Amino acid sequence: MIEDYGLATIRDVERSGGDRHALSRAVSRGDAHRIRRGVYIAASRWSLLNPDERYLLRCRAECDSKESRPVLSHWSAAVVHGIPVIDGWPPTVHRLVERGSGGRTRNSVVAHPTRLDAVDIVEIDGMLVTSAARTVIDLASVCSPLSAVAAADFALHRKRRGHLVKADLYEALAAARPIKTHARIERILDFSTELADSPAESVSRVNMYASGFVIPVLQSEYSDAEGLIGAADFDWQAFDHLGEVDGKQKYLKAEYLHGRSPGQVVYEEKVREDRFRALPKKVSRWDWHCAVDPARLRAFLLNAGVPLRRR
Repeated sequence: MIEDYGLATIRDVERSGGDRHALSRAVSRGDAHRIRRGVYIAASRWSLLNPDERYLLRCRAECDSKESRPVLSHWSAAVVHGIPVIDGWPPTVHRLVERGSGGRTRNSVVAHPTRLDAVDIVEIDGMLVTSAARTVIDLASVCSPLSAVAAADFALHRKRRGHLVKADLYEALAAARPIKTHARIERILDFSTELADSPAESVSRVNMYASGFVIPVLQSEYSDAEGLIGAADFDWQAFDHLGEVDGKQKYLKAEYLHGRSPGQVVYEEKVREDRFRALPKKVSRWDWHCAVDPARLRAFLLNAGVPLRRR
């Protein structure tokens, strides 16, 4: 129920004998934030939420405000699954409706007509959403290549519990037919990999490819006298050149910290990089802001000596 997430509705206020306009006045005073029509949250609590949490809460409010549960799709399904979206969350909630009822946008909710009986639907935390595979397909049909590849890579990631395999994605694409962007989606799936350990690696790969760089080998393992150093994010083996990218998630999200403090991760990354640099290899390292900016990454890699593909 939405009450469990610190949300208040006009219906709740009226049930308790309160004034239905009290929440609107609280918004005017800056004490409350309106999530959607009729649903509010304390402004102090809203200010503590990150963009992922805010969008998830908007989707939760939409689901719990309906008598019949909607099937969330596209970005709204992605946030429930925890699938990353590079372009940021939209200002609208997305759901599926039966084909023939017509797609429309109303009260910041976008309805996507489809054959519901052909869609794989799962329940997560009380919400109905498209399966992870179908969500990847839907995102690939509408998002930028950066977001589409990052979503597919995330779903395929070999270290993620319950990860998908490419056959799952191609099966979901076949079930979604007819779909106008079929060729585009297929290219996204072909390019995706289970070897990308973070969204920063995914967007780096997309921008490397688009800029015409030689395609590196992913996750090559190296050792020294002390034992295994680890796997390099990118390895241009013919040129003795390793590439490493730092994403913010590595230092902030629990799934990447594995019980360590951010300070411990920074120290371990420094030791790891020093050991890589002691190899007879050149090592180039860039951050998220460089990875997501194609012009900046191209300039950085060219300056580092990464070669372009022959035309």
